[in-house]
Amino acid sequence: MVFDTFENCKLYYPLHKNFEKAFDFIKKAVSENYAVGKYEIDSDKVYASVQEYETKDYNDAKFEGHRNYIDIQYIISGIECMEMIDISKAEPNTEYNETKDVMFYKNCDISKKCVVEADEYGIFFPQDIHKPGFSFENQKSKVKKIVVKVKCE
Repeated sequence: MVFDTFENCKLYYPLHKNFEKAFDFIKKAVSENYAVGKYEIDSDKVYASVQEYETKDYNDAKFEGHRNYIDIQYIISGIECMEMIDISKAEPNTEYNETKDVMFYKNCDISKKCVVEADEYGIFFPQDIHKPGFSFENQKSKVKKIVVKVKCE
């Protein structure tokens, strides 16, 4: 798990050969104000979605994990909380959906929480079970966000 600001994104390029493509997309999408929707960056190796939503109540957000993709969740505007727990401490709540590359997990009391604002992001690897999109201090926020999926290779 990584939480950081966009200005430091180059520090993470060595972690995966496609991180530079992912962050280049984020930079372009922000500067050109991309509309909500899905975007192919490099076939199924790197793709993204631009989302707009209102943050959820804590109990309405879900812990999720992915086996085949790394998530880069970048906040364009608004503020939300994200939590993370190592997969070894997470208890599944659903079966793994291979088509959507997602499994949901039960809430737990030992997760790490981070407040993420505009120009900040979280990177979640397959061992990082994460719960994004919930309100900071119970205050709803309209969020515009980019989620880039980078295939593990």
